[in-house]
Amino acid sequence: MSRSSKESDGSVSKLFSPVRVSNSPKSTNKTANLTGNERQVKDGCADIYNAVQKWSKINREGTDVITEMANIRISFLLQSNEDYAERPDNSSDLQKLESLCEDLHSCVQKLKKLVLKMKAVANKFSGVQNLSQYKNDCDVMFQTWLTKDFASAAEEISVMYLKECELKQVIYENVCHAVSRDSVMFYTSAWVHQPYIEERAELLLQSMLTETGHVS
Repeated sequence: MSRSSKESDGSVSKLFSPVRVSNSPKSTNKTANLTGNERQVKDGCADIYNAVQKWSKINREGTDVITEMANIRISFLLQSNEDYAERPDNSSDLQKLESLCEDLHSCVQKLKKLVLKMKAVANKFSGVQNLSQYKNDCDVMFQTWLTKDFASAAEEISVMYLKECELKQVIYENVCHAVSRDSVMFYTSAWVHQPYIEERAELLLQSMLTETGHVS
């Protein structure tokens, strides 16, 4: 690896891997009651964490639902003469599939609300950043990050989850009508693996929590 590449990796690691700074005035007393921008940012980081935890729970519920949907849909297709032909009407299975579709829709709606909460926090952090710039206040908020670092991290996380939520909406709209086994399996896999939520999201979130003293 080249020297410039190592330096680049080091700068990214330094930004998103908070370190303890013994002489930081903002970190000398974590039990102190925070006010103003510091309180807004610390509470906002907790809000994003809680939204991510709820997302994970709902996504697991959706995984159970879509897996059952896939089994029924594939059963229809396997019992058809052609891969794209509908299985003769089976009211019991069709009713079950309809019920599962409603359950998946409910999951998607809940995920949308969580994305709105994340976006609201990102907007709040952007406002704090703009206010700090207006006041020419570029001080470190807690340990090593400036307001712009929190705003950037929150925006990046919210965008990842927004894109993933849009994908899940598409999956919900199409999985019940998939005309091949491969399509059913593709939609199911896409739901489970969440391609738009990168590992970086976890790094950003943990860095935010460490910076604000939620975790050590």
